[in-house]
Amino acid sequence: MVFKCQEDSFLKEFSSKVLKCEPTKEPIVEYGKTSKFEGYQVTLENTILFPAGGGQPHDTGFLNNVEVVQVLRKGDEAIHFTKDPIKVGTAVEQKVNWDRRFDHMQQHSGQHLLSALLDKENIFTTSWWLGADESYVELDSTKVTNEIIKATEDKCNELIRAAVPVNVKFCKSNDPELDEAHTRGLPKDCMETIRIICIENIDENMCCGTHVSNLSQLQVIKLIGAEPGKKGKTNLKFLVGNRVTRTMQQMLDREKALTGLLKNEPSRHEDLIQKLQKNLKISNKNLQNVLLELAQCEVDKIKSAVPKPKYVFMFKKESTPEFNRALMKGLEGEELFMFLASEEPDKPKEGQIIIQGPEEQCNALGQQITDLLKGKGAFKNGKFQGKAGDMGGINKCKKLIEDYFNNIS
Repeated sequence: MVFKCQEDSFLKEFSSKVLKCEPTKEPIVEYGKTSKFEGYQVTLENTILFPAGGGQPHDTGFLNNVEVVQVLRKGDEAIHFTKDPIKVGTAVEQKVNWDRRFDHMQQHSGQHLLSALLDKENIFTTSWWLGADESYVELDSTKVTNEIIKATEDKCNELIRAAVPVNVKFCKSNDPELDEAHTRGLPKDCMETIRIICIENIDENMCCGTHVSNLSQLQVIKLIGAEPGKKGKTNLKFLVGNRVTRTMQQMLDREKALTGLLKNEPSRHEDLIQKLQKNLKISNKNLQNVLLELAQCEVDKIKSAVPKPKYVFMFKKESTPEFNRALMKGLEGEELFMFLASEEPDKPKEGQIIIQGPEEQCNALGQQITDLLKGKGAFKNGKFQGKAGDMGGINKCKKLIEDYFNNIS
């Protein structure tokens, strides 16, 4: 069956009758992410809501006032996923989420154009991905140079400016014209009628997806970079149409925010950030030297204490794992039970912990401490070093250690 959305990709509203409505717990897949769902599967006589296929995600929309959260194709039927049931036989007014649909049309038609031009360079598309923010074509080559990317982008935009028509034609599965069309993206369970997307004198490609009717509707294509894909392949990322302008606006907003923070002209951002990075590196090195000196002071203080302390418990929010390790190393031969902890700067509920001391004391306290702090790690050679998942138990750890040593005094 050829769905109404495939006959006319620009149709935004359409009326049709409900043929089936059945409960379902089939999950929802949104740009590759799966989430649980419990609701209903609704089948209509025909639909303008595109069921996922050919690399293009599903449409969303409404059947009367009932929201459609996913559409899938099963055989020659389109299954609409809704949270509420709709009575069989009801005539429903379908409305497509047009912003989402047109975005998908731009990306999909842009991919056809991009792949067609790369084909002419003997760089063939083996698959493609349409994501929420950016898309990519997987190419069967590792030799996708910056020169090829630049030339391909320029040619794509030249054809967009030329307003090249994009047409749809339908053929039967045994039609000899199919020999002239690429088979890229053709569903395995395709029905008798085959749909071909034709970009005039540039490409003919069998496809089930929705497309623009003229390349000018793509507005612009921007190739945003190539990166290694699977073995022997390259992923070439791209944006089409509204995604280009949206991304540019986001970049302008970030630049404006950065200009305010750096108090500098955008043209000087790079130089200033390099200077800041250099200064930060020097500052961090100086800080480490100070911390090591501070750790040595703490070591000397503990070693000279009279009477000798029974244990060392130290939790300072401003301390670092490097400071704690230096302290531990300086007290290794003192036969002291030591517990040192520090917080993660960007995750205050998490932290780093080190436990070191006589085996008997580590055996008595180690597991209890790591349980209280949800620690991950293991004791090795009388020392535990690992991560704490919840620093909220730090005061309980302190009391646990105090009680233990008071009881054995």
